[in-house]
Amino acid sequence: MTAETIVINTGAVSNVLPIPGLLESEHVVDSTGIQRLEEQPKRLGIIGGGNIGLEFASLYGRLGSQVTVFEAGSAILARYEKVAADLAQEYLEEDGVAFVVDAKVEKVANKGQEVVLTVNGQEHTFDVVMYALGRKPATEGLGLENTDMELIERCAVKVDDYCESTVPGIYAVGDVNGGLQFTYTSLDDFRIVLGRLTGNGEYNLSKRSNVLNTLFIEPALSQVGMTEKAAQEAGLPYQANELRVANMPRAHVNNDLRGIYKVIVHTETKEILGATLFARGSQELINLIKMAMVSMMSSIFKRKKTDPLEVSFFNIGIWAIRASIK
Repeated sequence: MTAETIVINTGAVSNVLPIPGLLESEHVVDSTGIQRLEEQPKRLGIIGGGNIGLEFASLYGRLGSQVTVFEAGSAILARYEKVAADLAQEYLEEDGVAFVVDAKVEKVANKGQEVVLTVNGQEHTFDVVMYALGRKPATEGLGLENTDMELIERCAVKVDDYCESTVPGIYAVGDVNGGLQFTYTSLDDFRIVLGRLTGNGEYNLSKRSNVLNTLFIEPALSQVGMTEKAAQEAGLPYQANELRVANMPRAHVNNDLRGIYKVIVHTETKEILGATLFARGSQELINLIKMAMVSMMSSIFKRKKTDPLEVSFFNIGIWAIRASIK
């Protein structure tokens, strides 16, 4: 088969760390294998407390499984707002998920039909263990070595501002090009390539900013832009504002009072630096924050005497959010 334009969109595959017995033991799966289980495990162990690990922990915890997450770091969700991360752990624990942090998984083995994890010198027994140790671009087996296509770190396809590889006419989009592994990013890559192929190439990777991301636990945790910690480390003048979801009328209608909204605003430019929405439906509402950040800054700059808190999501075009939560 030949074509003038080829798009590589093979996604990513699970990372595998050199843990003795990880691949040799039975009833040990990755995020693909866990979706093929014929029976729900009563006891589920998850190696890795990143997005994938926590999403499956949330799902199986709500289904009634006893779930234990082993996280190598000192806390989960370190790149999120601490107030949201603490609440997320609290809600997950309420749903039956236990956490072991600073966890060093030393060995995986079978004992009959059970899976035994040795972590920090102690044994933990499960019906099924899932490893969620991150993902890498799925380029192996594509025959790219037979082309002049260049690869970069983790064997991702090297692309330019328009997602075009080093071979003209061949594009790589989504996880396979080494960018952020979010649905929003993959969709944005599509927009860039479509624009390039249809003659409207104004938008490209260099112009991408404030990438959205959502962690699909219950409720959904979404963020865009900087966290308060990032603003502090950057030395920016800022002010933070928080609103508990329990104070919103819609939360009472939905009978789900969990979560918090937080926004970070630059006190001098009145720019929205970042926002975290931890609430039911946040995966949709976060798009309005992004719209405000991108499209409404010009109106903010014209206002000379504006309280920084007034330029948070409560007043900048986020009347749409208010309408949705009333």
